[in-house]
Amino acid sequence: MVFAPASLILTNYYLPLSEALYAYGVRMKFQSLILSLTFFSSFAFSATVVDVTKIVGKTQTQVSNVLGKPTNCSKSKYGPKCSYSVGETEIIFINGKADWITIEGIDNIPFNSKALKSIGISPIKPSFKNNFTLRWSSIQGLKEVSIFKGAKNSDYAYIKAFTK
Repeated sequence: MVFAPASLILTNYYLPLSEALYAYGVRMKFQSLILSLTFFSSFAFSATVVDVTKIVGKTQTQVSNVLGKPTNCSKSKYGPKCSYSVGETEIIFINGKADWITIEGIDNIPFNSKALKSIGISPIKPSFKNNFTLRWSSIQGLKEVSIFKGAKNSDYAYIKAFTK
């Protein structure tokens, strides 16, 4: 009967097992990363950045309840103009109500009619379309909604709720 030193036994059994487990762990981490990226990228393309239907026609206080406290407010020719960090949103309050709304935070949204989802509106065919602009007139009670193209995807959305 021959006895092998303990270090030889560990080398023969421990190292192949640890290498196999390491390779399995790396593969699992890679698969988890790919799955996460796939999930979150599809989420980014379909998620609502700012639901304009919840803020249009609302007072500054009511809008703050939805978007949080404004980062900046100033006076404009038409009324108070406030900026919000959510969706990089800027709102002009005309006659005390959220009327002209610009949403800059849609840079990851593809430039097509489905971009309306990102601002809380059901997608329909635009009433005007060219290479740089998608525009809808009289959509979901709003006077006009426009989405402008950026370098690759959408750049920003501009909503006129009531006032021309």
